[in-house]
Amino acid sequence: MKYKHYDIPIPAEDPFAYCQLDRKQYAEVLTKIVSNNVDSFVISVNGAWGTGKSTFMKMWEATLKADGFQSVYFNAWENDFTSDPLVALLGEIQSTITSKQESAFNKVLEIGGRIAHNAIPTLIKVASKKFLGEDVADIAEALTKEAGNVFKEEVLEYQNKKELFSAFREELSRFIGSYIKKKPLIFIVDELDRCRPDYAVEVLEHIKHFFSLKGIVFVLSIDKEQLCNAIRGHYGSDRINAEEYLRRFIDLEYLLPEPQLNAYCHYLYKYFDFASFLESKQRSENDQLSDDGQIFKEYAIEFAVALRLSLRQIEKLFAHMRLVLCSLGPNRYLFPRSVFTLIYIRAIDQQLYYKITNNKLSLQELMDALHHIYPESMLQPTSNHPSKGILAIAEFVYNYAKDFHPHLAVADSIQSSNTQEINLKFEASWLNKEYFAQAYQYYCKRYLDSNWRYVIGAIDLWHKTID
Repeated sequence: MKYKHYDIPIPAEDPFAYCQLDRKQYAEVLTKIVSNNVDSFVISVNGAWGTGKSTFMKMWEATLKADGFQSVYFNAWENDFTSDPLVALLGEIQSTITSKQESAFNKVLEIGGRIAHNAIPTLIKVASKKFLGEDVADIAEALTKEAGNVFKEEVLEYQNKKELFSAFREELSRFIGSYIKKKPLIFIVDELDRCRPDYAVEVLEHIKHFFSLKGIVFVLSIDKEQLCNAIRGHYGSDRINAEEYLRRFIDLEYLLPEPQLNAYCHYLYKYFDFASFLESKQRSENDQLSDDGQIFKEYAIEFAVALRLSLRQIEKLFAHMRLVLCSLGPNRYLFPRSVFTLIYIRAIDQQLYYKITNNKLSLQELMDALHHIYPESMLQPTSNHPSKGILAIAEFVYNYAKDFHPHLAVADSIQSSNTQEINLKFEASWLNKEYFAQAYQYYCKRYLDSNWRYVIGAIDLWHKTID
């Protein structure tokens, strides 16, 4: 039994073999773009957090290697512990070179090392060499006197630093020329938007100033919104035009199409093996339980699409839902719409979840909270039937009233007809009250004396698993 979704395998012979989002076509487009750019070029692949961007980049990188490209994959977030991005970027290239290329690359490292050394504040270097062993008070006084001398040294070294920088680019360019043949070196930088702000900006600056060379194509896998926040954080001002700042570094922005959530939900249903419980023989032979699997799938898909959940969010919700099933008996009601909604509320707003599961809300407060959760698209009737959103709200209200307020009057009359006016005991102009009343009456008959109290215990993982 799986309770967690693990990384998708990426076989070298067919990297997109297990892709569930039909993204191979986008990789093919990107490959054509980078193939035609042997000059210095930077492209960003933009997608929100949790949309499978990193998995896509790894699959694409494996495809590039299979197609004969020299490629480097650099996870900036995993490497932002380094003090100098130049070290990390050169280190990634070094990990791919052959023994024949080692001698040429060592020349690049030699000059790069001198640049990294010179990046250390000169005053600190002077202090460590000249005043090592002195008392703190003596050092402070000495540094004050030394500052003027240090400034003179910096001015005198200015030309030397320019020459050193030029020599590094020339040596790296010479190495790249021997490193690649007809195709450019593809340098993929992933998770840049998750780095600490100063490191993220330094990586961009290093790419621009040190690696902007013929034969290297940089691909930045980013959430543009988050990276812009990092840039503003680095400069300490919300007034910085972060998007304009990024345009200095990026030549082409590629928007990764949003994932196909329908297909992904079907995949997760199979991956977590929901069928072994929801479609078991015992439940299939019970008329009150046999359709829970289909109800859950349809509702989860519409809920995920309507709320535009990320792949990571959907993954977590499905995993938690599967855990719930593991502590339920095969003949228990599941209330699939209500439970999936509760798991979502628990994930995004634990205070609201606590109020719902501990009888802290009035009926009006509950309806107001549900109104903020369900988008309009889920509340529109379809083919003269209540929508999945209305069905879910009616089931939710039934369970809440039955569990905590068994005598709570939801309406003066739960009968729906063309002639009878239904007076709901709450204000909800956004809700089709006729369809709500029909659905509520249906659940009152279907579930009789059952309620969701035991399922809440399962959501909170209070029960031991039984399968």
